[in-house]
Amino acid sequence: MILIYIINFFDKDRRTYMDFEQLRTFVVVARNKSFSKTADALHLVQSTVSSRIQGLEAEIGKPLFIRDRRRVKLTEAGHAFLPYAERLLLLNEESLTKIRSLKTYEDQLSIGATDSLWKYVLCPVLETFFVRYPSVSLKTKTGHSWDIVHHLIDGVVQLGFVYLPQSIPGFEIIPFYEEEIVLVAHPEHEATQCDIVSPEVLARLPLLYLDWGNPFHEWICGMLPPEYVPHLRIDNVSLFLALMQKNVGMGFIIKSAVEEELKKGRLKEICLAGGMTPPKRAAYIMVQKEHLQRPSIQNWMRTMEEQNIFPTLPSTQKAPL
Repeated sequence: MILIYIINFFDKDRRTYMDFEQLRTFVVVARNKSFSKTADALHLVQSTVSSRIQGLEAEIGKPLFIRDRRRVKLTEAGHAFLPYAERLLLLNEESLTKIRSLKTYEDQLSIGATDSLWKYVLCPVLETFFVRYPSVSLKTKTGHSWDIVHHLIDGVVQLGFVYLPQSIPGFEIIPFYEEEIVLVAHPEHEATQCDIVSPEVLARLPLLYLDWGNPFHEWICGMLPPEYVPHLRIDNVSLFLALMQKNVGMGFIIKSAVEEELKKGRLKEICLAGGMTPPKRAAYIMVQKEHLQRPSIQNWMRTMEEQNIFPTLPSTQKAPL
């Protein structure tokens, strides 16, 4: 059993020791809301689950669950502790993975990016790097920009590709890509029958709204009436495309996600009156400054440059191929 020592954020004068089995059991109980289901999931007897939770509560000094006959609910302390427990388990898993990989490989590189950046920008880079550098163990993480930033802070990933960077001491932020945003619709949509669409027409027709962050959000709010509310808000590119194919509405999307559909005529780009165009969406690399000279990271940057994705490196020195 490996014990870990953490600062007790409920009582800073109290030393708290716990093991990863306690943490894992706590997280599974929180998800299942049941001690019996947790016992089944972890292949334990229920008394062991109860004992682990009681031991964890004794170390923390506060109850983590409210128990009744029907269900188990997190206390306020349980809600506060859950994200930290999840991160500790993730860090433990990542550290063991890295140690194991170094027995077989010369280096281990974990890369985090948003789903759209993986799909439409970075996938060819990953494929080339994977083939060219067999001595480097690779691991990918996918999430929202803030998820990737947290992974960078925790050391779970060494390279992060995000739309919304955060200024953090010790990290370099490198602009590397600008994505064009276009207005599209099904070829049979009424908006495609006109050469151009005015903001007034745009406000009247059903709009499938994907929020591409600022400055796009500020731009579209300034173009449409103040009282305008989108008919349908979507947070997923795949769902957006599925609805587009069914001629449900029109909407703004990054061009790389619809290039194939536009070429084959399955979707049509719509021009806005007055030559208005949405602002481009910028993407950024986040990396610890001390990691910039790592050969694996330098070689990843070089692979991006070869594929016409141009990160501007603070360092001019490149690793050998």
